[in-house]
Amino acid sequence: MAATNDDRNTERHQKWYEPDLDEVNPQIRHLLENYSKISQPHVVNHVNEIRTKGFASNPYPCIGSYRFLNLTLLTHPLYQSILETLKSNSSAIYLDLGCCFGQDLRQLVLDGVPSSRLIGLDIEGPLMDLGYDMFLDKDTLESKFVVADIFKGELQGEPWTGLVERGADVIHCSAFFHLFPLEEQFEAAKSVAKLVNKGGIIVGRQSGSVKPAEVPAIKAGTTSFRHDVNTLSGLWDKVGTATGTKWKVEGSLDEVGVQNKGKNAVEDENSRRLLFTIKRED
Repeated sequence: MAATNDDRNTERHQKWYEPDLDEVNPQIRHLLENYSKISQPHVVNHVNEIRTKGFASNPYPCIGSYRFLNLTLLTHPLYQSILETLKSNSSAIYLDLGCCFGQDLRQLVLDGVPSSRLIGLDIEGPLMDLGYDMFLDKDTLESKFVVADIFKGELQGEPWTGLVERGADVIHCSAFFHLFPLEEQFEAAKSVAKLVNKGGIIVGRQSGSVKPAEVPAIKAGTTSFRHDVNTLSGLWDKVGTATGTKWKVEGSLDEVGVQNKGKNAVEDENSRRLLFTIKRED
């Protein structure tokens, strides 16, 4: 019997489904033990259970391969500067775009940022809900989580229009734009641009390439565009022209997290990690 599309997608998903962990990285362990108060012996089992639940509803590489355990904002070169801005400016707003379980947001809370000024946004409501289970803070966290589709923008009405009116001073956006082909990235970036206050920044990391190009994406038969710093800068020049704004892009490519290039369906020999900072100058 020929495989159905669902069968093929299941096979494809398994390429990035790693075995259960025997240990977790020190940063996420510290967060779970000190923020969530999970006892040391129970951390690994807790993480494995959350991964299983998350992958069942959203079989993304970042979940199957445990990449959600990498606190990408914490390891960004500007983290300390961002932390000081959010702690010292009582009106500063942080938005975690594509926040998944909200792990980076919780790190900010642990480091002293009031949770009431932190917002998580994702199209996948179940993942944000599961974040409460992961961090055991349903009754204590004051952050707002918004289910929204970047591509629909103002057509969604509230709460999207409220986000635009309020604006954000720091947007963390990791493992998001690389999901889409270049033209869709442009449309998404125009929507994101409307969320950034003047002088604000967008920081994050995503899959990049030493040879920028469209590559096979998660969904069979589709592509996504992998940038280097120059092509990412070009994209935001185009966004600036379309929105009447001005942006400065800085970034770098490295091999962190892609040492096993070619191992799975979303990496090849040209794959790199792209770290970026995008500042709104006007």
